[in-house]
Amino acid sequence: MVATGGIINNQEYIGLVERLTDILGNGSGQTGYGQRVLCSENYGAIGNLLVQNDHWNALRTDINKAYNHQTGGASGITSIDNGAIIGADASGTSVTRISGTDTFTINGTNTLEGVNDFDTKITQIESSANSIAAGQFDLTTGRQAVNSSRTTPWGVNNINIMVYSEFTVEFEGGYTTTNSSGTSMTASATDHRRHFFNAGGEIRLSAGLTGSTAKDSDWGTLLGNMGQVIFGKNATTNGTGTGRARDGSTNVDNVGGIESALGNYQATTGYQLIFQKNGSQAEYAENLVAIYVKRNNTATTLTFLFEFYDNDSGDQTGIGPGVDENVLSGGGSHFCGLDFKRPNAANGVDIPAPAVAVQTELRLT
Repeated sequence: MVATGGIINNQEYIGLVERLTDILGNGSGQTGYGQRVLCSENYGAIGNLLVQNDHWNALRTDINKAYNHQTGGASGITSIDNGAIIGADASGTSVTRISGTDTFTINGTNTLEGVNDFDTKITQIESSANSIAAGQFDLTTGRQAVNSSRTTPWGVNNINIMVYSEFTVEFEGGYTTTNSSGTSMTASATDHRRHFFNAGGEIRLSAGLTGSTAKDSDWGTLLGNMGQVIFGKNATTNGTGTGRARDGSTNVDNVGGIESALGNYQATTGYQLIFQKNGSQAEYAENLVAIYVKRNNTATTLTFLFEFYDNDSGDQTGIGPGVDENVLSGGGSHFCGLDFKRPNAANGVDIPAPAVAVQTELRLT
């Protein structure tokens, strides 16, 4: 922030550009949306040259891009006219010296065009870096990104009690962004993964089952109530359904204590449990679905593993032993897959979709 009546030099402008570039550009670690920051590329190395209205308006354009991504609206900073005099808290067409002092007043003032207005909006952008507004993303449902299914019966009398499926999400990079030096660069695959989650991207996991038996009905209820499990930047949450997710406050596996939150930045090269949910009815409470995640050695690909356990061994319906039945014994379908919440706005932040594939079709172990 600059003081009213003080000297505003070009370092104030350069500092604002650098701060915005850290958020909107390539960034590093858990910061950076992966966009081009033209005020940085064109004017970030302004040196000792006079900062003019087109410099400030370029900064305003990039502020609006980030601000729109986070809030769904423009920053409110208005365009600065050619020849305007820019002060700490306003700009105007001319100045008048206050008699007997070394201070000036700005004439024809616009109070939304001062240097501190730019500073305030960038501070808000920095503090809301993990926010993404409605209308600033594409959100798919029904496993539109990738899906695996089976119709073959499975799971009866402790035989073939588990089926599983694996999906890969590969981040490829290849688009242009701006680095901290104000130079355009090509985003790497690891950058792409960072940008996707830093900008509010999510991978959403879901499953379902249709069938005609009581067991199928319970599986359908179990998986339907699971909704979309949301794998985000630093945690996995229940999202639209119920279950035990790695959100940092839940005992996911019902063994021991509460597990730490686990999202993109906590993924390792070995599978880690991120979600679990048991059957809905007492007769089928042993049945469960579990989801795991891992990354590859180069941190460019995430792999998600779905496991479905038909642990129910049958319940006694009269005299004699308990009665069990296959899943899908009367027909139907069992399916699972992924959807994306992807930052995608023409006047905001746009992150390319990662590539997805079925690594292992839904199958018996």
